[in-house]
Amino acid sequence: MQVNNIKQAPINFKNSGIVAAASFLEENVMLNKAMLDASVDVPFVCLANNKIERKERLRRVSVNYTLCFLSPFLTLPLTNRLAMKHIAKMTPKFMSKEANLIQLSNKYLKNKELTKEGIELLSKEKGTDYSEIIKKFSGEYEKIRKNLINAKNAVLSFDFLFSTGSVTGMALLNNHLTKKTTNLDGYSAEFELADRETVEKRAEKYKKTEPIRKGITAGMIGTVTALPLAIKKGLESQKINGLAGFIKKHADKFDYTKGIFMKRLPLFLFACVSQGGLGLASRNSTELKNNLLLSSSGIAIYFGGDILINSLLSRLSDKVLKTEIIDKTAPKTFINKIIPPTIPIRQLKGKSQKIAALNFFINLAVLAVLYGFGIPKLMNKIIRKDLAKNGENNN
Repeated sequence: MQVNNIKQAPINFKNSGIVAAASFLEENVMLNKAMLDASVDVPFVCLANNKIERKERLRRVSVNYTLCFLSPFLTLPLTNRLAMKHIAKMTPKFMSKEANLIQLSNKYLKNKELTKEGIELLSKEKGTDYSEIIKKFSGEYEKIRKNLINAKNAVLSFDFLFSTGSVTGMALLNNHLTKKTTNLDGYSAEFELADRETVEKRAEKYKKTEPIRKGITAGMIGTVTALPLAIKKGLESQKINGLAGFIKKHADKFDYTKGIFMKRLPLFLFACVSQGGLGLASRNSTELKNNLLLSSSGIAIYFGGDILINSLLSRLSDKVLKTEIIDKTAPKTFINKIIPPTIPIRQLKGKSQKIAALNFFINLAVLAVLYGFGIPKLMNKIIRKDLAKNGENNN
């Protein structure tokens, strides 16, 4: 799951299956997340308290799977080509191979000189001739740069809107479908654990504030979808200092790996907003606690826990098995001293590469047990504790 900024080299698929699989998943965060989801979603659904909650959880994880697989393999390739044809106006046909120019990193879109350099490098890497595009714009790389910025902005904006809207929308849809089938407004997990009157009473505050919560959710989605516009403005600016300079320096973190896989930073922002939307859709204080617990633990695992466990396993294997997985050339920053970074699996060789691949899947298994079984059990414990406390208060 670790993402490094070291220059990528082709994966050697002559390696054993486990090495090739681990290498591929390590660098593609969305698929990486999908793999972890696959290992935790079965217990998450099975440990539901009743069939209504089980249906809600199943719909919820179905949306996550749809995003993890539909987005990179169908939606992104489609939007990339549409953006290159209709927004950048660079490709005359939808299936033009030159559409892969949208994969040009934002680091080459800071000025026209870098754009020219980047196109030449990408042409060699992809084996694609972009001369027709250059000719179409009369060799004016500034126009090419701005049109590419517009196209990439459109793709990122749509992806953010589609992803955050899908996750938060499903939370609201779950509430609506449960209300329609049960005529209850309360938290579905409590339906067979408490009487109808208690469940409805505990949902009264949610019913009163529901319109406000929906408004805040819409505002959050709108804010995150405005981020691509800020990146666009920063790249277009001629300034090299201040906010524009900061954006230019870090804009490449919003590139897509191979043009379709969202990287760790934008995925983290998407997760924060979408999980915030789930919290706002909570139907009482207990569901809010559980949504916050599920969201915070998930974000910690996806964006930190995996790196921590991988670092611990790598240090142990370096010490005991005499491998060389820890990156000893990494900058001696405060974080790197606490959690030493590892070398990407595909850049390792021999025993070190095989052990690193094994560590990757051990890491996945540990996280699956902690997150897939531990968190749902804790959530169920919180529900019973809060219901017992509510009964005491009523008495």
